[in-house]
Amino acid sequence: MSSLRALLVYPADGIGPIESAFDAAGFDVTTAHTATAAVAEAVTTAYDCVVSEHALPGDDGVSLAEAITDADLSVPVVLFTADDDEARAAGALERGAAEVRHKDGAGSIERLVSDVLARCTEGSQSDAQRDVSARKPSATEVKRAAAESPAGVDGGDPERSDHPVAYADGARVEQTGYPTEEPPDRNPRFLQRPGTDPETVERVAEADAETEEITAEIRDDRRNGTPLWNDLTVAPVYDDEGEIARYVGVETDASDRENAERLAEERAEKLASERQALDRVLERVNGLLSEITRILVEGEDAESIAERICEEIATEQGYAGAWIAEISSATGQLDITASSGATVEPGTAIPIDDVPPAVRQAAETNEATECTAVNGSDAHLAPNAVGGCRLVIAPVTYGDRRYGLLGIYGDEEDPLGPREQRVCESVGKMIANGLHSVETARILTTDHVVELRVEIDDPSFSLSRIAAALGGTVEHLGTTRLDDACELYVHVESPDSGVDAVDDLPFVETVRSVSADDEHLTAAVTLTDAPPLTRLAEYGVVVVAVAASAEGADVTLEARPEQDVRRVLDVFRAEYEGVTLWSRSERESRDRSLTEFAAAVDDQLTDRQRTALRTAELNGYFEWPRPVDGSEIAEQMGITRQTLHQHLRAAERKLVEAYVNPRSNE
Repeated sequence: MSSLRALLVYPADGIGPIESAFDAAGFDVTTAHTATAAVAEAVTTAYDCVVSEHALPGDDGVSLAEAITDADLSVPVVLFTADDDEARAAGALERGAAEVRHKDGAGSIERLVSDVLARCTEGSQSDAQRDVSARKPSATEVKRAAAESPAGVDGGDPERSDHPVAYADGARVEQTGYPTEEPPDRNPRFLQRPGTDPETVERVAEADAETEEITAEIRDDRRNGTPLWNDLTVAPVYDDEGEIARYVGVETDASDRENAERLAEERAEKLASERQALDRVLERVNGLLSEITRILVEGEDAESIAERICEEIATEQGYAGAWIAEISSATGQLDITASSGATVEPGTAIPIDDVPPAVRQAAETNEATECTAVNGSDAHLAPNAVGGCRLVIAPVTYGDRRYGLLGIYGDEEDPLGPREQRVCESVGKMIANGLHSVETARILTTDHVVELRVEIDDPSFSLSRIAAALGGTVEHLGTTRLDDACELYVHVESPDSGVDAVDDLPFVETVRSVSADDEHLTAAVTLTDAPPLTRLAEYGVVVVAVAASAEGADVTLEARPEQDVRRVLDVFRAEYEGVTLWSRSERESRDRSLTEFAAAVDDQLTDRQRTALRTAELNGYFEWPRPVDGSEIAEQMGITRQTLHQHLRAAERKLVEAYVNPRSNE
């Protein structure tokens, strides 16, 4: 008996051990790496078995088994795969696979060879007259295989010049878009275009000249001009006399796979490009942020800080210039306060309608925006005015306090992009933090202050609503900062109601009594939103006193002499009606050392320490004899007596250290 013929269908990188095992068992082994190549091989040569992996490039092993079964080639297809999904295996058997073997180690290959050998031997014994090696497929078998194959099939006439197409099945017509009758007397090369790889064309031509089978991936073009990537196998088919009867081409549309590979390559290139852009941004801003931090630490006044920051930005590689501006509350114009590298001088006032729309958008939305150079644009501050390619505008804000806008010009073609916009936003916030620190330091250390008395004739003022609920005049004692809220301390003479009346107000989160008797009530009120009163610190303004009735309030404030009073009033006017500046007077400041001491200690205390200290003081805990003990205060705060004393001891220690050793706070 002649050798059994086995067709092994596996990817090239995994076929070695299986091929060696079948060789050792005496099989005459032929290999193929795709389902398309295997179908072409099976219709031209008789095999005793086909052993295939499930996962193949293009069509899978199940599609291969189905195509061979539909073509009535009478050869068993055994799938040998690591996939142990029983439902998938059952589906493979239904679609034509003779057997599904599970790959689970080196021993599984020996078992596979043994089972396949037994299957082939049994088949040979039941059909002793079958001469496997001499069998040639009939024309009918070839045509049936072509019609049933999931791949496109065409046939070339070897007796005519250049082997023109003599037959094309429906799949091939669908792939190319050319009906069978349209490309007569033309070789399939007519589908090739300048984008086809010339080396692949040459290899196919050489195989044709040598009447050899060849498998290759080649690019054609469809009738509509779109690319068609083919997994192509071309093989000669011989007649009974050993002459070439046809050239058969089997083509599997690999366009989806090729497009996926190209998309993956494009994405990889895009990611690499984005990484390079990010590296450039990081390299650019690291030094810039370091220098800006140094300027903010060393700066003594807002004007010099703004000017030095603009100069630093303008000298940084990748930037062409910068400016800082604010919108005047009086004129509505954009006032340039600092600039460098830009064709605009500090002190210039520009109508808001004469600047690029992105500048107005940043002012309105309080978010960073970007605009590009526009040829012929005559708008003030446009990028082309300074020779820049792009302009990023970032708000300079501290809380609700807006110091102005920061404009940065980029001198590169690449857009500054969202990442650099966020960097510019961070720079804007850094500048605002620095300016706020300077303002706070000046109000604490200045020799003169301006006292402002403001009248708020509006019952919706938060302290007025608290006064209406309690039924008396409310005095503001102070504010304690909390993690995500603020706590107001208020005192009421002869209240008509208890603290529970305040708890019903919509802007009150919690309220607790700090101290109370028949004539007085002191309460701590935690608010859901910080009222305008608490936001004045962002402007470097100190609240000295507030007396509120149900109809309105009188507020006394302290500010720097150069403070724009209109901005302070706008904080109240944004929410309340009837806001009037009652008086403005300049005077000597309070004891500066005590103010500085209080500010230094306040920075050292935690929220809970600050609350415990204030609650204890308001209840007379530090008087002697004590009118209350620690348990009562702890109950008011909702904590244990032990926790209260821990907070008080920590706060007292910080007070003593600040007094005895002032340098410890520096």
